[in-house]
Order: sequence, then structure tokens, then C-alpha cells
Amino acid sequence: MEDMDLAQVISNQINNTPVGEDVTINFKGAPISVDIQMEFIGGWVITQTVIPGNSFTFTRDEDQYLKSISIIFNKYEGLS
Repeated sequence: MEDMDLAQVISNQINNTPVGEDVTINFKGAPISVDIQMEFIGGWVITQTVIPGNSFTFTRDEDQYLKSISIIFNKYEGLS
């Protein structure tokens, strides 16, 4: 799946979740860690690293509070 397709899937999942409900983004098929950063109005920034096989869950709020979400799939070079 291309980056733009994945971004659209995640965006749709967030937008289709009612306010006050949990949004769960699953990374069960990714054998790498994933860094997630959420930036909010007022300067709050939340950063989380999700280890392989786990998911990221947050409660959806009104749209005007969230400025951006950044999801970075970390490279895996194997064991050294």
C-alpha cells in the first residue's frame, strides 16, 4: 500500500469515528516500530512509539483541537 493510500485509510478511520469514541490504528502487520506524533492547538505535542504488532488508541475529540498527526515507519536494518 502506498503512503497516500495509507494516509487516506487512517484519515477516513478518524473522520468516521464519532466524537468521544476511541480510534484504534492497528500496526499488526508491520514488523517495525512506528513513531506517532499528534500536535494540538495551544502547543501540546504528544509522541508515542508503537512497537511491532501493537496498535495506537486515542479518543476522538472535536476537529478544531487537532492540528496534525505524523506517522513514521522506522527502518529496520536487521540485527547487527
